[in-house]
Amino acid sequence: MSRPKVRERLRYWFDNTMSRGTVALIGWLALISLGLILLVSLLSLWLTPKEAARNSGLPGMLWVSLMRALSPGKVASDTGSTLFVALMFIASMGGLFIVSALVGVLANGLKTKFEQLREGRSRIIENGHIVILGWSEQVFTIITELVQAHASDRGSVITVLADRDKSRMEDEIRRHVVNLGRTKLVCRTGRPTEPADLGLMNLDAARSVVVLSPQCEDPDAHVIKTLLALAKRAGDHPPVVA
Repeated sequence: MSRPKVRERLRYWFDNTMSRGTVALIGWLALISLGLILLVSLLSLWLTPKEAARNSGLPGMLWVSLMRALSPGKVASDTGSTLFVALMFIASMGGLFIVSALVGVLANGLKTKFEQLREGRSRIIENGHIVILGWSEQVFTIITELVQAHASDRGSVITVLADRDKSRMEDEIRRHVVNLGRTKLVCRTGRPTEPADLGLMNLDAARSVVVLSPQCEDPDAHVIKTLLALAKRAGDHPPVVA
């Protein structure tokens, strides 16, 4: 087999870097910005020494180039030789592209983060909470009983993990359980039989765990798989009711 070419290796490395998310994209934009500012500053020192000297040499040109990159409108007030104005114009156009790309990357990153929060994939940070694994019609009765039992507790928390949409679970619970009182309700989307999803529930600090029997053809098998997943996990094991 032929070895990959250098161009293919570089492209593969670049693709892997870009796939790391928003932080990697911001890093690339920062590196491109630094290269643009340094290139324009050095060209100004070389090709337009008079204007460079007027701007305090390399440090001043770095600052001027940075301002042109961040605020393209400043290029309208530039004076000097045609070559100097052209270099500042290049810095402004490059900065316009970089700033536009940065805004797009940040907007996309925030949108992705909001979608993750809406999907309920962040880890719960609670202590002494009650964890309900699974979903069935029994969940409303159980939550109602738990709310009434902990009506006098100010910091009681009930968490639910099920393979359903987080917002839909919360809406259905609030529709069936009219008054949650002082109890805080937290829902997360995931499969109770998956150890990675169980990790979202902070089971080490939980008070107890309730495993629900789902409405499917073989609910007992699902409950057994959930219990096995709970037994295999490392850390503290709170009491479990199935």
